[in-house]
Amino acid sequence: MDAFYASVEQRDDPQLRGKPVIVAWKGKRSVVCAASYEARAFGVRSAMPAVSAERLCPAAVFVAPDFTRYRAVSKGVREIFQRHTDLIEPLSLDEAYLDVTQNKTGLPTATLVARTIREQIRQELNLTASAGVAPTALRLISGRPDRRTMRSQLSATSFAASRARSYAAARSGVIEGAIPN
Repeated sequence: MDAFYASVEQRDDPQLRGKPVIVAWKGKRSVVCAASYEARAFGVRSAMPAVSAERLCPAAVFVAPDFTRYRAVSKGVREIFQRHTDLIEPLSLDEAYLDVTQNKTGLPTATLVARTIREQIRQELNLTASAGVAPTALRLISGRPDRRTMRSQLSATSFAASRARSYAAARSGVIEGAIPN
């Protein structure tokens, strides 16, 4: 999802649209949960101290996070995902991996599934979403004393299995192991 928390705030409060919105509590110990694209233009980024964000963008509107609402919106997004596949690996409220190798809708390509999901999110939830589509994953295997590496493609069907074996490795797309002789 694009600037998820800030996008939900702008969607639900029309007065915030087009303004730099920072989702964070004001204060020395607070960090930015999300920044609208208008705030990002000033250099504001998620996880930066709120006081730094305020210095970068003094005209920003600070909105206290409403995680109950964000979870409800996220549930709506996941319901859209589930129309297309049961193989969903949530990473956070606004990010997930989907295996659409065998999609429920019978769409012929992953690109078309992604386009359809993005359109459904836009129409039903009035939010934008981004999608990255790949028919394979890249796997980096190392371990030889001479530090040689070999790259191989994983089939789309083994993609989900590789993720289950190593969550951390799957997130980065890198799995370490021995190069077969």
